[in-house]
Amino acid sequence: MGSSAQMSDLEIGGYAKDLLTYTDGPTEIEGFALDIGKWQNTVQVRLNASWYATNTLTITSQARHMFTYQNNMKTLRAFQDLVSTDSYYFDFKWNWLEKNDTYGFSEIDRLYVDWYMADLEVIAGRQRIAWGTCLVWNPTDLFNPFDILDFDYEERPGTDAVHVQYYTGPLSQFNLAITPGRESNDVIYAGRYTTNRWNYDFAFIAGRQRNSLRLGVNWAGQLADGGFRGEILYSDPDLSYTTINLQTLTWAQVHLTEPYLTAALSYDYTFPNSFYIHTEYLYNGLGTTEKAGLRRFDIIYTGELTPARQSVFQEFAYQLTPLLRADLFIIFNPNDLSWIAAPSLQYSLATNWEVYLLAFPSGGEQGTEYGGYPTQYFARLKFSF
Repeated sequence: MGSSAQMSDLEIGGYAKDLLTYTDGPTEIEGFALDIGKWQNTVQVRLNASWYATNTLTITSQARHMFTYQNNMKTLRAFQDLVSTDSYYFDFKWNWLEKNDTYGFSEIDRLYVDWYMADLEVIAGRQRIAWGTCLVWNPTDLFNPFDILDFDYEERPGTDAVHVQYYTGPLSQFNLAITPGRESNDVIYAGRYTTNRWNYDFAFIAGRQRNSLRLGVNWAGQLADGGFRGEILYSDPDLSYTTINLQTLTWAQVHLTEPYLTAALSYDYTFPNSFYIHTEYLYNGLGTTEKAGLRRFDIIYTGELTPARQSVFQEFAYQLTPLLRADLFIIFNPNDLSWIAAPSLQYSLATNWEVYLLAFPSGGEQGTEYGGYPTQYFARLKFSF
């Protein structure tokens, strides 16, 4: 949220932005060709409001309103709905415009009550529960994992949940959270205990997600003047789902019962001249060492962060001037040798005005995790208030 206007107990803020996208190449995913235009324009307005009703009670509502224009947008929307899911139990979304080339909707993605008394805090409603510590991949974030390539959604997804926090000391607490679900696979409940030892924050997590037992540990601290983070998750699944074989275009039944591990390690460092480096590694015990793109639909059901067995992330950033920042990151699959990069420039035009330029070049053989993706270019103008 940008600068805010606070009047007594009410705080209001938000932003408006325009994102222009150019796709250089056909949009095709393993035989699924999408006849859509190369140009897309999305206008978004976000409104955030918090009401401090009492000294112990806060009510927060945040909503986004989006309008998108693209050739054959209706075709693209139908495909996106087919291959995506959301974490919401209640329907707070209104599609107010659905035509062949245009799509508009409004959605409340935060709506919760935050109440606390002494060492107890209860948050009920649509909220973000982020329990991970790494900056790109969060295996131990059972409720709200996110995709770093979804750069235009800075707030990141939330979930409908009840979240209870009990503070046992200045650096320790117990957490208990549960989300409802229309089916048993959708219900998530988990507990967490956090503490601090040797100047590191540690968290121990246990819960059930997607009919799977999850046991995890994560940490965050300093190593050689840089940030060192890690997450390890043990999963014991009992999950059945139907997926599509992208080689034969036939449906297949999958039943997962074998336990597996997922782990992420992250290290970042900022030099005195503002040059920034960040390295992160992800191991997915359920992932494939073959062409990962062939099981890209499986992760919709399993909750994996990637269909690949291993992923490597490398980022470099530098503050060129006080108003201009350059950034480059690349994600590499060392097994199928595919990759995607994201060079960007961020410039502050004036107070509350920002220009952001970004590209997504990629490479790899057909069927690999990032192979066959067209290069995309983005230009965004944002005003915060």
